[in-house]
This record gives sequence, structure tokens and C-alpha cells, in this order.
Amino acid sequence: MRMRHQAFHCGLLICSLAAGSAHADDKKDTVPDFKRDALPILEEKCLRCHGVKRRDGKLDMRSLSSMLIGGVSGPAIKPGNAQKSLLIELIHFNEMPPKKETLRVTKEELALLRKWIDAMPVPPAISPR
Repeated sequence: MRMRHQAFHCGLLICSLAAGSAHADDKKDTVPDFKRDALPILEEKCLRCHGVKRRDGKLDMRSLSSMLIGGVSGPAIKPGNAQKSLLIELIHFNEMPPKKETLRVTKEELALLRKWIDAMPVPPAISPR
């Protein structure tokens, strides 16, 4: 009887570990969302200089549309292509945020921003008439 009891508990443990692992995999494969995932990073690391009171480089990073419009240097993000997005380039080379201004973007945050931009749909090209 004791063996059955131990086997039952062992089975429960294995099932709960498998379920937890499956849940973690689901979370890993989730497409990042602007408001849920990207905006909190931008609020903490970028909006001090690119928000309500200041818009250095004429760049407003409070919304997706304003980042697509961009500032003096052009659009901050290129949908579907994080590698060619100015935002990612400046963070990757530690040019933004400025060291004296705020905390640096972590590797995990940068990876999430890359994943978010790469997952964005690429707008269709507009052909001149």
C-alpha cells in the first residue's frame, strides 16, 4: 500500500512539473505586446527624455505611432526588422539611454524589444500613382 501511495505522489509531482514546464514554454513563445511588454521598459528607460516634458531629437516614445513617425533621425522602429531599427541599434551600442540619465537597458529587455519589433507586421509598400 505504501508503494502505491509513493507512486501516486511521484506521478503527481511529475504531472505538475510537466504542466509548469508547458506553461513556461507558452509564456516564452508569446508575442510581446506594446502596452504590456515594451511600454513599461520605455517608460522606465526612455520617456524622461522622449516623453511629455522633453522630446530630445523631436522623438516622442509614448506611443507606437509616434515611434513609427520618429524624430530628427527618422523612425525609431522598423516593423518586422529589429536589426534595422534605430531604437535597437542605439540601445545595443550603449548610446541610449545616456549613462548619466537613467538605468541601462538590460540584455533581457533588449531581447524583448527585439522580439516585439520582429513580430510586428510589415506594412505594405505604398506605390506612387
